[in-house]
Amino acid sequence: MRLPPVSRTLKQFLPSSLFARALLILAVPLILLQLLVIHIFYERHWESVARNLGGSLAADVSLLVQEYERVSTRESEEAAAEHVRRLATIMNMGAQRIHDSDQPLVAGQGHALFQAFYDDLTHRLPGRAMMLIDEADARRIKLRVSMQPGMLEFAFSRKRLVSSTTYIFIFWMVGSAALLLLVATLFLRNQIRPIVQLARAAEQFGLGHEMVEFTSRGASEIKRASSAFRTMADRIRRSVTSRTEMLAGISHDLRTPLTRMKLEIEMGKIDQATRDALEADIDEMRAMIDEYLDFARGDASEPMEPVALDLLLRDVIEAYTRQRRPVTLGQCEHVQLLLRPQAIRRALTNLIDNALRYGKRAQVELEVTLAFARIKVSDAGPGIPEIDHETVFKPFTRLEASRNIKTGGVGLGLSIARDIAQSHGGTITLENQRDTLGNTRGLEVTLRLPRAVNA
Repeated sequence: MRLPPVSRTLKQFLPSSLFARALLILAVPLILLQLLVIHIFYERHWESVARNLGGSLAADVSLLVQEYERVSTRESEEAAAEHVRRLATIMNMGAQRIHDSDQPLVAGQGHALFQAFYDDLTHRLPGRAMMLIDEADARRIKLRVSMQPGMLEFAFSRKRLVSSTTYIFIFWMVGSAALLLLVATLFLRNQIRPIVQLARAAEQFGLGHEMVEFTSRGASEIKRASSAFRTMADRIRRSVTSRTEMLAGISHDLRTPLTRMKLEIEMGKIDQATRDALEADIDEMRAMIDEYLDFARGDASEPMEPVALDLLLRDVIEAYTRQRRPVTLGQCEHVQLLLRPQAIRRALTNLIDNALRYGKRAQVELEVTLAFARIKVSDAGPGIPEIDHETVFKPFTRLEASRNIKTGGVGLGLSIARDIAQSHGGTITLENQRDTLGNTRGLEVTLRLPRAVNA
């Protein structure tokens, strides 16, 4: 069993945005450096300081124990306790003698609190039982040393064993790192904002929206990319405008001779059968020219506007119902999108006409999800082989063998519908519907429009 590559596994946990990745590149080395410095500091400096503090305090306690033994031997235990108490006060400690009956001494208790100090004290006072008691307020520590008889109790501040500057050093390191990350975050956000604006403008331009003007700022490479994008967008607009004007002239030039030919047929002395045939040819040529021009012109000139897609769909189907054509509306949920209404109407008309032409009837449904609005057009025809699902979207492609425009059209219906869908950021897909025996019982065409451009 092959394991996935490590790089592919790591990519699953990496953020996708440029800002997060750039911040991660800065944060990870900084955090690792802080951890390394803190580790070295704890291993070397802090342990050395703790060892020196513990050794100094152990020497003071050992001296006081020796003084107690010396004075108690010459005088009395009370005099020795008073002498040790005065010396401990000078050493900034507290000292008192406790009898065995007051509280028993548990040897070795609390040695894990300050291991270095306990070990040093054990070395200086061999053979004596000792215990450490941590006070509840966490400010003072008590040490009890067994004596003969009774025990000595010493009380001293925790600062005698723990350096307070250690935490200040750690807080300073963490605070400086946090401040550095904050400055880096603000700087990166300002640097990446022009890239985000450029990406948003490119998305709007790609969907045919009115592109929001933005200024070129940031790094020199980003300024060059923004300037190049604006230049490209201006060239595309000029090209589309020029093509639209040219096609308008071609449309006028082509319709003029057709109109003249039709007028000559009406005024000419020809039999009715010939006249009907010529008029049918002229109407066919006019329809072909209109469809060619619609495909070549596109719908970039139509502005985007908020449209209730369900109402637009009902309006299209009502037009077919008035013509007594077998088109039914199924599920139809309400949704409002930013669309080109005439373009979407043309796409829906092409899909429904194809369903009526090859499937005898059409059923339309509108489903709405969180991300998309799906318009499904189903028929009861023979379907389209899966191998030709992509071929039928090519311009002037017809699977019908004859070239009769009445039976197969020009071959631009699905091409125009796909161009319209893609100009709105959507897609069109085909799927054959089958019965329980696997036989094809129709074709379902799905027009999917994104809801990311909600009005």
